[in-house]
Amino acid sequence: MSSGAHSNNSNGNGNSLKLYYHPMSFYSQRVLMALYEKRVPFKSQVVSLFNKEQYKPWFLRLNPRGEVPVLTDGVKVIPDSVRIVEYLEDNFSNGQFGQLTPREKGSEESKKIQAFRECFEGLPVGAMTYGTAGNPHLWDNPKFPFTPALFKQMAEMARIRHIMIRGHADKNPEFQETLLEKASAAEHGDQNLNKTAEEMEEVIKKFDLALGRAEEELATHTGEHADWWLCGELFSIADIDLSILLNRLYVLGHESRFWAEGKRPHLQAYWDRIQQRVSFKRSTHISLGGVQLARLHQAFKEHSGVLASVMVALGLAAVSYAVYRRVNKS
Repeated sequence: MSSGAHSNNSNGNGNSLKLYYHPMSFYSQRVLMALYEKRVPFKSQVVSLFNKEQYKPWFLRLNPRGEVPVLTDGVKVIPDSVRIVEYLEDNFSNGQFGQLTPREKGSEESKKIQAFRECFEGLPVGAMTYGTAGNPHLWDNPKFPFTPALFKQMAEMARIRHIMIRGHADKNPEFQETLLEKASAAEHGDQNLNKTAEEMEEVIKKFDLALGRAEEELATHTGEHADWWLCGELFSIADIDLSILLNRLYVLGHESRFWAEGKRPHLQAYWDRIQQRVSFKRSTHISLGGVQLARLHQAFKEHSGVLASVMVALGLAAVSYAVYRRVNKS
């Protein structure tokens, strides 16, 4: 549960909001950063992607596509990170809440923000993430939680993803049509995440072009505008998009390919600066213990028998000891 949540009652202060998310989800991180930037109190519930909880009937009733994040506000259900951020900006931008878009909607700054949002939000982040996992020649310098072992699991998931979705469609007749459409897109359409080396070259070009545009814009911020964010003095939705995008590329190990080592110095300076922002730290933090516990829980559910139970128990003990050592050293 979010530390910012105080009440179950809707009083216009955000206290009726609940976010269903996963901490490793790029799109969840985008919404989390918006919530923290705007200082909106909310409750939260992790949807275990490791255990395919997004395809459980209770969650499919919130989002028939089985995708996080989903925000609820009382009886309202808002799926999709772009829609969620827009909902937050439309409904929580006065008084105590932060603002992520200029009040003057027709201003030059506003137009730039919209242009960069369209640029960043159209990028195939799933293809970059899973395509990296499926192409070991791209494993330059991945960071936790994207270990080589996880990359291998992800590559296999991308390969059989359409089969898995069809299996969940068969188990959930109420949502079968939507899930079968998603399965078709995962096999042959724009949601196919099983990328060849040649296809990844095209994906990388798209990100390169978008980040090139950001570098050009940041290079214009000189003199009295040196401390501006991407589109102006305001830290905007476009900055959230860019921040979470850079973080995903960094943990995948692509910083040298896109901006580090002098390739894009203004973007490097932006990346150094954004890492100090509290909302960024909170939205991108992934707990080592939490990831390991989720995997152990998945193993416990997938295997039966005394041996499996013993192995899971030993694993939990190991995680507990690691956490204990880390706490004592800090």
